[in-house]
Amino acid sequence: MVTLLIEGANFTLQITLIKSTPLLLIWKFIKKVLEKDKNLTLLYVLKSIGSSPGRQGFCMAISEDGKMMGSIGGGIMEHKLVELSKDNLKKKNLDVVIKKQIHSKSASKNQSGMICSGEQIVAFVPLTKKDLDSVGNLLFSLEQNDSGQINLSPTGFLFQDKESTDHTNFSYTDDSNWSYSEKIGFKKFAYILGGGHVGKALTRTLADLDFHVTVIDDRENLHTMTHNEFAHKKLTVDYSTIQQYIPNRQNVYIFIMTFGYRSDLTVLQQLINHEAVFKGMMGSKEKIRKLLDEMKTKGFTEKHLQTIHTPIGLDIKSRTPQEIAISIAAQIIQLDNKDLP
Repeated sequence: MVTLLIEGANFTLQITLIKSTPLLLIWKFIKKVLEKDKNLTLLYVLKSIGSSPGRQGFCMAISEDGKMMGSIGGGIMEHKLVELSKDNLKKKNLDVVIKKQIHSKSASKNQSGMICSGEQIVAFVPLTKKDLDSVGNLLFSLEQNDSGQINLSPTGFLFQDKESTDHTNFSYTDDSNWSYSEKIGFKKFAYILGGGHVGKALTRTLADLDFHVTVIDDRENLHTMTHNEFAHKKLTVDYSTIQQYIPNRQNVYIFIMTFGYRSDLTVLQQLINHEAVFKGMMGSKEKIRKLLDEMKTKGFTEKHLQTIHTPIGLDIKSRTPQEIAISIAAQIIQLDNKDLP
């Protein structure tokens, strides 16, 4: 772990380089294989429908010596497509192909072998040493927390260091005429206000879910901040200036869990109108009731207060910091996946 400490007049910024994310591990594996002048196949889920176990954007890599990294959904389907990839690599078949997989025994063709219903389209994209520069550029972008764009098509793989889309696009005419593009890098940014034990536990959980995590506290040399090795950024600032440290955009998730009632109130007043996709606050029911009542006396309406998820987390009777972190993460997953079938 490498930590950078930057101090200013009104703040301390600590940037920590953390363990690799699952996506980063896959592309590190790919680069290592290509550097040995060995070929591999990139399996990529281009589209998923219904209860498909492999969601759009899932990917895995299989090298010609049988090593692999990642997943496209698991089960018999994944095993079958991995074996097909190995066979193609042995035959030096470097054509890009796509396969539709239907998870139903009643399908007349393209049965995946699974019965969970739903469908997915998987691309087989061979990668060779000629792709090493693009893979290296992609890895550099991920390691710098920059964003970029993966492009897949019948002609193969291409990486752009500047994305032209904010999401994922898949267009299909036929098996010889299709294109897929996906923005890579961090898509979700978490701001945890309060670097105590729960903040530390939540940092680890959200980092494992591919969030870019910034932890903010107003206490200097806080033990749990110093030893929080999972945060991408750590800030020590005056909570009265919190608004300037959290960008006002919709891919932001805000978690208020400061040291006390007054600091919670200070940050909530500044962030109540923030466009964040999620704003949550931790605390007992009595504390929250009192705090929201005080917000009303300061002119904030019921409409304002309804934008705050509180008490934060699903009610699973959590007690320890780790259990609380899991309950909060579960609430986020539930919110983000609410429109999925």
